[in-house]
Amino acid sequence: MKKIIFILILLISLMSPAYSSYAAENNYSHLYISVGDAIMQTKADNWAGADEAFQQLKQDWVQMDKSAGKEEKAVTHAITETEKALKAEDKTLMLKRLTAVSNSLVAYDKAMNPIDHVEERQKFKTAITPPLQALQKDINNKDGAKLDVNYKLLLSAWNKKESIVREQSVNAYGQIETKMGFLRIAILKEDKNYDDIQAKFNELSSAIFNFANGVDMKAKTENHYSLQTLIDLLDVSIEAIHGQEPEKAIQPLEKFLSVWPSVEGEVMTRNGALYKELESNIPLIAGKLSNSKTNKEALKSQLSEYKLDIQLIQKKNYTFWDAALVMLREGIEALLIISALIAFLRKTNNGQFQKWIWLGAFAGIIMSVAAAILINAVFSSAMAGANREIMEGITGIIAVIMMLGVGIWLHQKSNIKAWNGFINKTMGSALSKGSIFTMAFISFLSIFREGAETIIFYVGMAPSISPANLFIGILVALAILLIFTVLFIKFSTKMPITPFFKVATIFIYLLAFKILGMSLHALQLTNVIKTKTIKELPVLDFIGFFPTWETIISQMLLLVIIVFTVFFVGKKQKQQTV
Repeated sequence: MKKIIFILILLISLMSPAYSSYAAENNYSHLYISVGDAIMQTKADNWAGADEAFQQLKQDWVQMDKSAGKEEKAVTHAITETEKALKAEDKTLMLKRLTAVSNSLVAYDKAMNPIDHVEERQKFKTAITPPLQALQKDINNKDGAKLDVNYKLLLSAWNKKESIVREQSVNAYGQIETKMGFLRIAILKEDKNYDDIQAKFNELSSAIFNFANGVDMKAKTENHYSLQTLIDLLDVSIEAIHGQEPEKAIQPLEKFLSVWPSVEGEVMTRNGALYKELESNIPLIAGKLSNSKTNKEALKSQLSEYKLDIQLIQKKNYTFWDAALVMLREGIEALLIISALIAFLRKTNNGQFQKWIWLGAFAGIIMSVAAAILINAVFSSAMAGANREIMEGITGIIAVIMMLGVGIWLHQKSNIKAWNGFINKTMGSALSKGSIFTMAFISFLSIFREGAETIIFYVGMAPSISPANLFIGILVALAILLIFTVLFIKFSTKMPITPFFKVATIFIYLLAFKILGMSLHALQLTNVIKTKTIKELPVLDFIGFFPTWETIISQMLLLVIIVFTVFFVGKKQKQQTV
């Protein structure tokens, strides 16, 4: 009976105004929930739902007993700005503003509930010390069975408290994470070397207690590692197993564990399941490699799958040659048209009108530059975070569709008779009307169209190419185009057109194949398109080939369209010749 009365009193006290006020002052979870709801509703384009969640957030914030300060002002300002975005129903801006609200709430929460870092480190030390002591006892007793059990208890304690270390010291987190893996490898070896296990244990204990005691808290300068580093290390390990040298395969896996803390965030963001597998299984595989009874081929196969999985979440980049090919393709097409127009004027004794062709071309270049500046201004806010990859995917697919259209046009004009007919019809009409403006306008459109297409291609490439590679690619293309310009102008009446069209068409189709693969891959990285991997096939990023059903089916469809186009246009040209 006494217990029941005690529980009732406790429940009444929990529901009392005094307790409720305290909870409201110290708990901001309801605000985070409202922000999260607003974000989800915005992403789903449900503006009524987003408005409801936002109004709840605004009401809760107004009713709170707040402590005036810069953090409180930041939250209020962020909420005000979010309301403006909500009224405008601007999805991109709304998500940006809600993120600002979330960040300012975190800052306010920390200001109101400051964390005692020393106390947190002591909590970490208290949780991690018992399994460490148990492990030391097992090492002293050389008890392999208990050693494995107690390591798992240590790992469990670490997983529960690792966030304390990560938040206070990235350097300490990386050291402990790495040394945990090294100890795991030593414990799993078939012929256990207890001196080696003790050495690895001492290194781990030192890293743990240094953090707990506030030693070595500053982040150290580290080498720049990337997902490619993990791929390269797995390659070395796989080759060693293939060469029947499993002991040599362990060292690159140990290096993998050293690199892992620097890149694990990228893996976690893009594939949470893969993150868990790599963190758990790489030390396990390294330990098993020293076991004579282990199926080495199975381990090699597992490492190969991990390599492919990492390749598929790795952001692929275009090279400077890709950037150069875009401008070359567009530039050569424009030069062909301009040189043909000038050649036509010369043949018809109207050479005095050449300056209007050049004037139109110059105007086309100016307008292309202006369009590039405008497009950059429009898309600059959208090209952030995951939006960059989504934008790359969408513009890339648009570019492929445009390339198909241009490819078909070039293929139709690859016949000299068809090309001459196109030029005669275009310029003949202009001359017959005596319109200088028309000739200049034809030249302007030729350049501006190619310039606009180039801009669209480069907007799609931008998230996946370094500024240096883009700049070098453009310079290389301009240098080659300069040479072609001289040749075209000097020998425009004698130069065979057909080879240029055929080469340009091949380049278009090859580039379209790569851009389509890269674009779909970018959309897969942001989960806009699902990913179903074909494990037996490799990643060939230099041609934009990724072993997923989604990319392969799309690229096969593209090839079918290209083959049909070549067959159809060729058949039509033969009929016209006859």
